[in-house]
Amino acid sequence: MEPAIPLAPAFLPCLLVLSASLALTFVRPSQPALRLAAAGLTGLLLVRYLAWRALETLPPLDLDVMVLLSWGFFGIELLGSLAGLILLHVLSRTCDRSAEATAHPVEEFPGGPPLIDLLIPTYNEQAEILYRTIVGAMSQDYPRFRVWVLDDGKRPWLAEMCRELGAGYRTRGDNSHGKAGNMNACLWWLLDRPDPPDAIGVLDADFIATPLFLRRAAALLHDPQVALVQTPQHFFNPDPIQLNLGAATMIPDEQRFFFDVILASKDAHGTAFSCGTSALVRASSLAAIGGFPTESVTEDLLMSIKFSGIGQRTVYLNEPLTAGLAPEGLHEYLTQRGRWCLGTMQIVRTPWGPWSRGPTPWLMRMHTLDTVLFWTMTPILRILCITVPILYWWTGFVVVQADLPGLVANLGPYWLSCVIFLGWVSRGTNVPVLADAMSLLVCRESLRASVIGLFGSRNQKFKVTAKGATRDRTVVQWGLAGVFLGLAGLTIGGIALRLVTGPIEGTPPDVEAMTLFWSIYNVVMLAVAAMMCVEAPRYRKEERFALDERADAVVGGERIVVRLDNLSLGGCRIVFPMPPALRPGDEILVRVPDVGAIPMQVRGLRGPVCQLAFVPEPEARAALVRKLFSGDYRKSVSALSPLALCGILWRRAFH
Repeated sequence: MEPAIPLAPAFLPCLLVLSASLALTFVRPSQPALRLAAAGLTGLLLVRYLAWRALETLPPLDLDVMVLLSWGFFGIELLGSLAGLILLHVLSRTCDRSAEATAHPVEEFPGGPPLIDLLIPTYNEQAEILYRTIVGAMSQDYPRFRVWVLDDGKRPWLAEMCRELGAGYRTRGDNSHGKAGNMNACLWWLLDRPDPPDAIGVLDADFIATPLFLRRAAALLHDPQVALVQTPQHFFNPDPIQLNLGAATMIPDEQRFFFDVILASKDAHGTAFSCGTSALVRASSLAAIGGFPTESVTEDLLMSIKFSGIGQRTVYLNEPLTAGLAPEGLHEYLTQRGRWCLGTMQIVRTPWGPWSRGPTPWLMRMHTLDTVLFWTMTPILRILCITVPILYWWTGFVVVQADLPGLVANLGPYWLSCVIFLGWVSRGTNVPVLADAMSLLVCRESLRASVIGLFGSRNQKFKVTAKGATRDRTVVQWGLAGVFLGLAGLTIGGIALRLVTGPIEGTPPDVEAMTLFWSIYNVVMLAVAAMMCVEAPRYRKEERFALDERADAVVGGERIVVRLDNLSLGGCRIVFPMPPALRPGDEILVRVPDVGAIPMQVRGLRGPVCQLAFVPEPEARAALVRKLFSGDYRKSVSALSPLALCGILWRRAFH
């Protein structure tokens, strides 16, 4: 028997990584040299781990089932690690263009501010959603712009709404090519007008622009090489993950890591891309590539790739200039992710894909490949990482033949460095267990969309993400939760089996210990994913925004100064200096700052706190939209600590 390798010395590389990471606590992630060094160190540790796996953990290649499983798993690991190395390259730099936008006001452009046509493509969105979007679009602090609502639903009431609010209204003969086709029909019509636009703005039908959206984004068009300016997507309602975990005000929305970190880093490399809404496109550049691309349902990503092929750039202005509706249920969330995956796979089959012979620059190809690998390899690797320990406990198959000291000495420092680096650059918006559970959630949808996109018909229909729903009860998505709980049960059952029957004969204790730690992590991840499948109710159609403002209430002819605690388009909460002489159903008048006097009805009372409901008149309603979506009441969460996440998960599981 070979002598046991001491475990304690194996922790030395981990301790060195932890010691080196102390330097990060005193430096901002925007510091270029240290950011590059931290990304480089993490990449080297990943390569070191892969070398150890290849040289010391793989059996000699033959046709034995166990051997083929071991080599197959390592092959998937290699592809997943390639995606990891590309991501580390992306994150090695970052860029902030706010100062550049400030330094180039549109009034100083040669010829004055560019004329902008702001397009709002729509199909089946509800009136309340479109009303907010149109009011926000019409309220731009910009000297030369027009707003066009592009209605593929051909709804007379929407035409009337546009007339009342002062927006243009357009329809077309058919609905071919979905959103891209809708915008193209308007684009060519606009370019044929006597006063064609210099730039085209794009807002999804559920995104409300702050007054500075066009002014700030247009400032970056001072550079003639810039074809497109993308701004981040923020959301004024909790996404399904935030809501289902019961921590909408503590957990960042699922896209914060992408918009706050990844896209800013891509911009630093010159590979930023459009995200479909909250963007501004140079009209001449758009015409040069033949309009909005229709070869993929993610026309936004393909558009930026095409721009790179003609020597022009997409840049990213990381300022919260719009706010939209996040998917309101798990089904809608998965539909949206499936569409993004499908569109990426469709791009692979075009002349602008990462392996094509087209004019796409090599760096854009590499960063597009990262997206392809994210949608294909990540779910496969995630599924294998769950099933491999289950196979061991129930059958004795050892897919990863490693001793515990070797694993600690080689995987440990890479994993630690990766977690610390991602936590540093993201301020906690990327937390391992939460990120892994989210990726597990979309595995089925992304694998299905990948197969369809790579091998199915090229003419896949654009699936609109439904918005504006309310749910008055808790709904468990058993189709997903049942799978996660079943896998957790198989893992726990396998561990229990070995506790009863004893270790598998001939298996080194190190392998069993390694698989035990691996299994415990999997069970935690599966439990978190299952919790995400318990959909909490959404009672309100209108989101309430937290305020802390002085307001005036008129009660029985007496004016009382109150505190406005929260506000929506249909209700608010105020706090009186002392309990008022009111009852549910009473009418009072409240003067809301920047809006005016609104008649309101008492809905609930608890001491000095009063819940009110109202139906505002048209002028007050528009003023409320402008106030709430001015950007002053931003609801996005942009940081999360591991300890806070542990507390959230504990309360969600046991309370």
